[in-house]
Amino acid sequence: MENGSWERASVRRIATSGAGFRELTAWLEASATTPALVRIGCEPTGGGYSRTVAGWLERHGYEVQWLQNWAIHDRRQLMIGKQAKTDALDARLIARLVYERDRLGLVGGFLHRPPRNTDGLRTLVRGRLRLMDQHIRFRQQLTAVEDVLFPELKDFYRSSVTSPSARALLESFPTPESVAAADPADVYRVIVNVGRNRRMASRLFDFQLAAADSAGLTDDREPLVCAQHWLLYQLRLLDRQLEDAEAAIGETPAEWPEQDRCVLDSFPGMSQHRQAVLLSCIGDLSTFNSDRQLRKLLGWYPEAHQSGTAVHKHHLGKSGNRIGRHEVWLWSLQMLSPLSPPNPFRIYYQRLRGRGMSGSVAIGHLAGKLISVPFFCLRSGQSYDPVRHARDLGLGDACAELEA
Repeated sequence: MENGSWERASVRRIATSGAGFRELTAWLEASATTPALVRIGCEPTGGGYSRTVAGWLERHGYEVQWLQNWAIHDRRQLMIGKQAKTDALDARLIARLVYERDRLGLVGGFLHRPPRNTDGLRTLVRGRLRLMDQHIRFRQQLTAVEDVLFPELKDFYRSSVTSPSARALLESFPTPESVAAADPADVYRVIVNVGRNRRMASRLFDFQLAAADSAGLTDDREPLVCAQHWLLYQLRLLDRQLEDAEAAIGETPAEWPEQDRCVLDSFPGMSQHRQAVLLSCIGDLSTFNSDRQLRKLLGWYPEAHQSGTAVHKHHLGKSGNRIGRHEVWLWSLQMLSPLSPPNPFRIYYQRLRGRGMSGSVAIGHLAGKLISVPFFCLRSGQSYDPVRHARDLGLGDACAELEA
């Protein structure tokens, strides 16, 4: 460390398994140094790899110091420049930072406690999103099937022919002929009682007449009827899986500090699912040095397009967490909805539009506020105050409306 040879120090590769971890502790013990004199630094990583090796070392009497991700990045830029990032390079930089903290009194760059584990919640959120995508795909396929088998169905289920009520009907009466030949009492029971669609109660007679005179396919339709049966079965399974996933997602945020959850709940438009998505993306807030880093993680940051030293234009960056970026976008749209109560975010957006800013650029600024404001509220532990926020934005005229 004293003469700069640490930049060329050898690096060991350790397998993430019991055998690899036993090799690691055996190597440490071979130095004949007591665990109390060994300094170990670790960077929080995606997945549970860093927590696994840290837990193993702590069980064997070693203390693990957790570094901030940004501290390693900044030191890499300072000492190495734009050299390509490698695991070996980061291992040497971590060792150097731990040395500077222990021997040179380095302040900052380390976490005061182990990073909070968000792997489970992140897995649940991503799994729910995949289930939703598959659910939408199957519903689209079922709609295409009904356009051929029972085209009149969309005249009575105008919102969607794949709604729970329509699916309950198709499971009991898969073809227009079966609907027309059924007892009106059975049709009423399936649509109104099982499907809970009371608006159809007064139209059941017309519905059966339309089924009897349907223009749907009658010849060679068995493959489509089988496909309809399979799609209905898959949608039933996905409905149950989505319920289970949402229940698990609702339980997991309870492990977070109550103060953080109360701060997020104080924001307008915050739901249980949105809170879970944001927590899974953000993870441990203490790993971020500024709100700019959080905006970059969530994919809402400006990126300059330049040639040489001249900056031609700015556009929205393309990197970041895709799920978090999409959720912040939906949150921004909800803030602008006329169905939402008045809020400083909408007033801020309207002020930008009044200056001649395009809608897409103004949405980007609004999304940035929806990231920065929660960041500072979470860091200070203070709930969101819309009146104070409006005053800080210079929206004095809006304060009275918000107070009312």
